[in-house]
Amino acid sequence: YQRRVREAVVSTQSTGAMKKVLIGGGSGQIGRYIVDRLVKAGHHVTIATRSKARQAIAIQFMEKNPEKFRTIPPQGCISWKDIKKNGLPLGTDVVINLTGHTIGALGLWTRGLRDKITSSRIGPTSDLVAAIKSSAEPPECFISASAVGVYENGNSKVFTEQDDPTPTGKSTYFTKLCKKWEETSELPSEIPTRLVNARFGVVLGHDTEPMALLLPGTMAASIPITIGNGTQPFPWIHMDDAVSAVIAMMDQETGLSGPVNVVAPNVNTNTDLAHALGKACLCVDKPIPTLSGMYRLLYGTERADNILLDSPRVAPGRLVESGFEFAHPELEGAIKALVQEIVSNPIGGADQWFTRAYQKKEKSCK
Repeated sequence: YQRRVREAVVSTQSTGAMKKVLIGGGSGQIGRYIVDRLVKAGHHVTIATRSKARQAIAIQFMEKNPEKFRTIPPQGCISWKDIKKNGLPLGTDVVINLTGHTIGALGLWTRGLRDKITSSRIGPTSDLVAAIKSSAEPPECFISASAVGVYENGNSKVFTEQDDPTPTGKSTYFTKLCKKWEETSELPSEIPTRLVNARFGVVLGHDTEPMALLLPGTMAASIPITIGNGTQPFPWIHMDDAVSAVIAMMDQETGLSGPVNVVAPNVNTNTDLAHALGKACLCVDKPIPTLSGMYRLLYGTERADNILLDSPRVAPGRLVESGFEFAHPELEGAIKALVQEIVSNPIGGADQWFTRAYQKKEKSCK
């Protein structure tokens, strides 16, 4: 059975039948890597955007200057206004919803920011559900993002998809947000579209948050740090595996539906991350703890306490059961792979600085 699942995933990524895919959030941190993989595999990808004209210009620029980008653009774009008015593009096979304002950006934790984070997830999800419900030929699959924030913190339990996300009733803004996000994505039973709620952990890409800050920061300081005392869980997944997981969800043969935890198979802590960063950046492997109060000041107490200073322990139960194979199951290997992506093909000034610093340290170690 697992062999058939692996073959199904490979066929979807390479030689399988071309699918028409609509992606909300296709220009975001995870979305652009999914677009890149799907287009290279021969699928037709359209992304939903607030400004169709502006996105069309961006696509043209990427096509004319491929050396400036690590990913390739989609074949087309459609405005959210058009989706609300006219529904899904004709013949859409798969809808992927990755919309949402970033949660981890530095700044005050205000009511306005909370409202923006909520509306940027609930609104587009509701629009896509309405478009699917009104479609004469509904898509085969609807993959809608969620997050491991649906699970409560402060629990020694390792959560899988079968568990009650909040067994002790510890609800926070984040658990409530994820629950509402998933509830909004639900489809009536008469709609044949298969729904998958992708509960993402922290997705590690060298040019996406938080690695875009942590990698150069560790390299510059020459010593890794932990957030607070570093004992808090760190549910993560490498970008390559996150993209592969989403593509696996597209294929009916994998049998994936309902909530799916998109995390690596090993449960790690923030201290594990600090050690991995130090080793990958050729630094002294002695992480320094930082004050928890600093993060509460910079990000707000509610956000810092529930995202940075604590997280749930999460396992990828359904991915493992489906036969999914992780390319980067170990945190240390995943961080090393990110560093090698930069130094093997530096794009832009930040990458070039990082590469020079890495090569200088590498030479001094010999």
